[in-house]
Amino acid sequence: MPGYGISRSPKGMLDWSWARERLTQSHNYVIVTVRPDGRPHAMGMHGLWFEDAFYFGTGESTRKAKNLASNSNCILINERLDELVIVEGVAEQVGYAALAAALSEASKKKYGWGIDPGMGGMVFKVTPRVVFALPEKQFATAPTRWIFG
Repeated sequence: MPGYGISRSPKGMLDWSWARERLTQSHNYVIVTVRPDGRPHAMGMHGLWFEDAFYFGTGESTRKAKNLASNSNCILINERLDELVIVEGVAEQVGYAALAAALSEASKKKYGWGIDPGMGGMVFKVTPRVVFALPEKQFATAPTRWIFG
């Protein structure tokens, strides 16, 4: 990160488990999608970081669902800005069947309710491409970037 006065040494960089923990424990998230005309759209929401991907449900008529239908690129941000994790990824609509039981159990544990496919809506999986960690108290030594295949 040239110009920020951050060490170029890998010493102090964070392990992936640091980011995974914050993404898993976050209660609220912000997702940023792109409108068809190129303007950004940000929305707060609940979701689950599960097996190194983010899952969330939404209605078919929501702005984020419409945006993701035309441009699957998105950004996910955890709720703690002092332990900021930014996920640049790609969202794809997924069916309930493959992970229904595991996701539903994780949702019950985290939010107090399971996932009910009978309620309708869509489920998206955000697969990370690049993840940034910017811990405030370690800003000079620990900013870290992970790149996924």
